Amino acid sequence: MADTAFEEDRGGAGGSVADRLAAEAFIIDVEGYEGPLDLLLSLSRTQKVDLRKVSVLQLARQYLAFVERAKELRLELAADYLVMAAWLAFLKSRLLLPPDPREEGPSGEEMAAHLAYQLERLQAMRDAAARLMARDQLGRDFFARGQTHEITRVKKVTYTATLLDLMQGYARTRTRDDFRPFVM
Repeated sequence: MADTAFEEDRGGAGGSVADRLAAEAFIIDVEGYEGPLDLLLSLSRTQKVDLRKVSVLQLARQYLAFVERAKELRLELAADYLVMAAWLAFLKSRLLLPPDPREEGPSGEEMAAHLAYQLERLQAMRDAAARLMARDQLGRDFFARGQTHEITRVKKVTYTATLLDLMQGYARTRTRDDFRPFVM
């Protein structure tokens, strides 16, 4: 199963920078893998079995095959996967061996239940992320209206009177009877 999940086309033996970057991008984005727990979730899903009943040995073998291929391209990525494979081997040994009453750590069943719980949480987070990304996004699918401006009315008085009009108006005002100055 991991064999098909990691197949890639290598065009020739040459290793240009573009080919190397494309191969690294392929590792990072293999079916949306984001880390060791995500790979485990995907591998366990392909078996179509409940995680509590999954063969940890078979899953660990698939995991190690993936790590061997990932080592060729990015060592730090392979190290993360190797840690998870070691944890799976430890879990399998705890499940196979009889429980030691002197040990204070969790039993194999508790560890398997904890792993199943982590994977269920991861699946819930991925579902929530998918639902959020499916929603319309501001700036991509719809746009805000922008800041509204109130319309203000500005009265601008314009005078069209000429100098002659002003002089005639002044003369009319001076000749009126009610404008006579008060003389004492």
